[in-house]
Amino acid sequence: MEPILQLLACGEFVSGERMSEKLGITRAAVWKRIKILQEAGWPIESGGKRGYHLGEHDRLEPETWQHLLSTHTVGRGEIHYEYTLASTNATAKKLYSSGAAPGTVCLCEQQTAGRGRLGRVWESAPGVGLWVSVLMKPSIPPSNAHLMTFCAALAMSDAVHDTCGFQPGIKWPNDLVFKGKKICGILLEVSTDMDRINSVTVGTGLNVWPGAVPEALRAQAGCVADFGTPPNRRTILVRYLEAFEKWTDVLEKDGPPAIISAVSERCVTIGQQVAVSGALSMTGLAVGLDDSGVLLVRDLNGKTRMVLSGDVSVRGIMGYA
Repeated sequence: MEPILQLLACGEFVSGERMSEKLGITRAAVWKRIKILQEAGWPIESGGKRGYHLGEHDRLEPETWQHLLSTHTVGRGEIHYEYTLASTNATAKKLYSSGAAPGTVCLCEQQTAGRGRLGRVWESAPGVGLWVSVLMKPSIPPSNAHLMTFCAALAMSDAVHDTCGFQPGIKWPNDLVFKGKKICGILLEVSTDMDRINSVTVGTGLNVWPGAVPEALRAQAGCVADFGTPPNRRTILVRYLEAFEKWTDVLEKDGPPAIISAVSERCVTIGQQVAVSGALSMTGLAVGLDDSGVLLVRDLNGKTRMVLSGDVSVRGIMGYA
């Protein structure tokens, strides 16, 4: 982390003298570092005797937001940031293999080989969304690991509501939608033994600004800015990480019923006519979730069928949701 950015992240003017004392370098060295940061695009203003001030920006370097977190675990250990990554989930899994602790966060400005469910691959434009993965080791049975997807969905729904003024719904099992358009996708990858979870990697991709959605997909997908005025992405990110830790705590302490109940209240799939494709092909009415989070669909013959998230794609007959 760049220590000067950490000092300026307070939002106030910081004198060169104070920076010099805090960093143990000369004021001339402070000035040189400031110039390097300015040339790299950081909006650092000089206020004469008042010192230096970091202006408005929408960058995601950890030193500009980590100090705002009120979490206990998430984001308290390693935060791996790069401008461009192939996949934040793939990077987080490599970090785990190298000994990274639970709560490690991996994020970037641009993904070149992001991954979705059922092997889908997609690219993300730089600076217009939140592409972030969190490495966790929740104290839950392996059979409940899939519910971490719901924890992430609830958390990002909360984050958008709290920072942007509208509440996205949850399209079962792993998308957030608003007014029929997808604004966020979630990818869960789990490593388990027979009786324990080794790691859970939860990746989220939130479309914040219009450039996050290719024109060819605008009929099905949207972004936060389509429906509200988003703050800087750091504000959404901090709220998401805090809410994700909160909902993970709920899953650990209160078990699946608490999570499934919360998801059911926000699930836009329930009550809709849906077309199911994949290993199971059918149409019917989505009537609810069972006690493990499986979608229940009543087919045209009146039989209630269980739809498993791993091998199907669910689309509403009228629109995306």
